[in-house]
Amino acid sequence: MTETKKYDVVIIGGGPAGLTAGIYAGRRALKTLVATKDIGGQIAQTSEVENYPGFELISGFDLAKKFFNQAKKFGAEIKFDEAKKITKSKDGFKIKFTRETVEAKTIILAFGKKPRELGVPGEERLRGAGVSYCATCDAPFFKGKILTIVGGGNTALESSIFSAAIAKKVYLIYRGSEFRGEKILQEKVKKIPNVEIMFSEEVTEVFGKDTVDSISLKSGKKLKTDGIIVEIGFVVDRTLAEGFVEMDEKNQIVINPLQETSVPGIFAAGDLTQTAAKQVVIAAGEGAKAALSCFDYLQRIDGKRGILADWH
Repeated sequence: MTETKKYDVVIIGGGPAGLTAGIYAGRRALKTLVATKDIGGQIAQTSEVENYPGFELISGFDLAKKFFNQAKKFGAEIKFDEAKKITKSKDGFKIKFTRETVEAKTIILAFGKKPRELGVPGEERLRGAGVSYCATCDAPFFKGKILTIVGGGNTALESSIFSAAIAKKVYLIYRGSEFRGEKILQEKVKKIPNVEIMFSEEVTEVFGKDTVDSISLKSGKKLKTDGIIVEIGFVVDRTLAEGFVEMDEKNQIVINPLQETSVPGIFAAGDLTQTAAKQVVIAAGEGAKAALSCFDYLQRIDGKRGILADWH
């Protein structure tokens, strides 16, 4: 029988929060596992990042690779798998993955969020056949075609800018009367000739036999489109955390200033926490803090001196 692998900390999630936690945990010589389905999380799907200190302009994927390589450099083991269940054990926790179960003294939850869906007829049936949630990933498939972007925040605006250079025509549909995204992005979008902005509109249904061919709107209009990219925000996947750690009314994990959850030994960082601003630099900072708090916790349960920090 294969012996169960044991770690000081298992970090679930490979975005900025999880990988930064991996860097800091590795630097503290903790036996560290970063488990993730992909590298970078949401940031890897962003075509341009202009607001991460030290980089005037870098693609989200390239920034994610730098996080990833640095985490490996400091000794974090990377596992490409999905965590299915967490249970308590004698010495900490057991984490069941698709292919194996491992043990950990501590856990850092950093699996971010998943795209929010429109929830309209035709969306689920045509997912992957014209319905997408990632412009960077899928806009290239619509070269010379008509593409619809739904949303009014930074991601929707960035997706429209990116897609306009590929598609023949881009519809940008937003239910509000004005965008929520940064002014600089709004101005860029408004200057692009092949982007048609439609305020105070909502998609009510997606049509197509094998692939998307049109959508209907709340106003009664029907638009011909070859694809629709939904960029209306993200929601926390409750599957792993619900019933195990405390969550708020928005299904976000409740943490204290040390990134501690309601369960001793489990920490959380990044977009899945109730921290207000969802930014890469903030997620990375939370990941660093979670790893340091994790190290401090391990030191103290072993009867050793905790790290020197201003919170003690």
